[in-house]
Amino acid sequence: MGDSNLKCVLSIDLGSSGPKVSVVSQNGEILASRSGHFDSAYSQGGKAVEQDAEGWWKQILQLSKEVIDESKTASNIVAIGTCSQYFTSVPVDEQGNAVHNAIMWEDARASKHIKKIMGGFPSILDYNIFKLLKWLYSVGIPPILSGVDGGSHMLLLKNELPEVWKKTYKVLEPSDFLSLKLTGKFQTNENTGFAYTLIKKAAWSKGTYDKGLVEYLGLDINRFPEVVPVGENLGKPTDAVIKYLGLSENVKVFSGMQDTTACILGGGAFSDYDMVIEIGTTLNTGVVINKRIIDILNGIYSVSSPVPNKYILVGEAGAGAKALNYLMHSFLRVEDDLSRINAETDSHYGKIADDMASSSPVGSNGVVFLPWIFGSTFPEQDLNMKGGFINLGPSTRRNDMIRAVFESYAMNFKWVLEIKEKILKRKIEKVNFTGGGALWETAAQICADALKIPVHLMDEPRQANTKGIAFMCFNNLGVVSYDEMKTKLKVKKVYQPNPGNFAFYDKRMAFYKKMYKTVRPLYAELNT
Repeated sequence: MGDSNLKCVLSIDLGSSGPKVSVVSQNGEILASRSGHFDSAYSQGGKAVEQDAEGWWKQILQLSKEVIDESKTASNIVAIGTCSQYFTSVPVDEQGNAVHNAIMWEDARASKHIKKIMGGFPSILDYNIFKLLKWLYSVGIPPILSGVDGGSHMLLLKNELPEVWKKTYKVLEPSDFLSLKLTGKFQTNENTGFAYTLIKKAAWSKGTYDKGLVEYLGLDINRFPEVVPVGENLGKPTDAVIKYLGLSENVKVFSGMQDTTACILGGGAFSDYDMVIEIGTTLNTGVVINKRIIDILNGIYSVSSPVPNKYILVGEAGAGAKALNYLMHSFLRVEDDLSRINAETDSHYGKIADDMASSSPVGSNGVVFLPWIFGSTFPEQDLNMKGGFINLGPSTRRNDMIRAVFESYAMNFKWVLEIKEKILKRKIEKVNFTGGGALWETAAQICADALKIPVHLMDEPRQANTKGIAFMCFNNLGVVSYDEMKTKLKVKKVYQPNPGNFAFYDKRMAFYKKMYKTVRPLYAELNT
């Protein structure tokens, strides 16, 4: 590295499909980056989904060593930060070792246990109304009936894996597991710990567990880690980590965050009403606000931002690139550009798909993609929901099908944005666009047309998470403030909305809402 005085952060992003580890400079530049891959173990007909948590750590350590060596920044690293997928649980012993695989956010085995506790007459949204109100009053969000939250995972361990439960000292979110491995400290914060659905609403970073609700679930408060402030300085890494990575004794580790939060920060959303959309494995949206807002009826919630006294109004809109991957890998190939991937071209299939989608007109020649292939997370979580293509005809081509997937992304974003603007009682003026899907120009333009606002494609959109982690670390160390970092962020391109397409996408939005309501009971009949 040229400038020996330049300060850097080692940013670790633990995703569902694999890790990304980057060295980020105080100028917001990526000096080196590596990605890996995780395999999930599926059983019980897909209800049980696990990953090797110790394997996470081994791979992340190796990637960290590689990026530090490549960038020659061992002496420049001043902090380590992490983000991760969430609603995934890692049971660990007192020595900080995983005693079982990580129970993934897709795992539905705990559903029957939490439904038994939270159900009953009179009910709303399948919750007993009085139990629901108890959670909403204290925490703001109830346990997730599909069984994906941390408390539900603990019920699974207690009721179905008693030998594992006996060995379990604490149950941690993935980012907190990495912090433990880095420092030896058992902790969580309001952002990552949100996934327990048991931390009380309070002033920013003042939340604590509701012991009464913990006991109501039949759980032991001692199995939960200490709650520290969001972005807390946890001190230096362990001697073993310092030695392996070749770091100085002055490096600090900061308490982690959810990957969606890191993406929002990396997209430059620090101030009130800044908004980011992301097409990653899933579709994510976030708006910065100055108070907690939760709308359970519409699947909207807020988490504490690492930015002091700010919150992020989150709305996960379902499958993102995961849906395109489904299309790419699940349909028979014919003789076109896609069939020549790895044969006649070195182009990534995403770029080829984007080019193909651009040749299909607005409306995809009538083809509609219902995006709930993997179940719905918005407007309600329902694992029985499924999707697919409708209105296929003899003239339909794959170009139309690909564009229909892109248009489904825009419809989900539009649905979430409508609800958020209603809650906030104001219009959002623009959005910053991040994630791997932000590289698809056709998708970006469709989003601009559907949302009726400019879409700002951020530079290096696939690095939004690692940049967001670094921004927090630099701010908390006093190296570069959030306001200063905002001036360093680069916008690669701005997609302006085309008013000529507004009416079509408004009509298509109404159709999507109607379809969701229509097919939901049909899928429930098929899949239960």
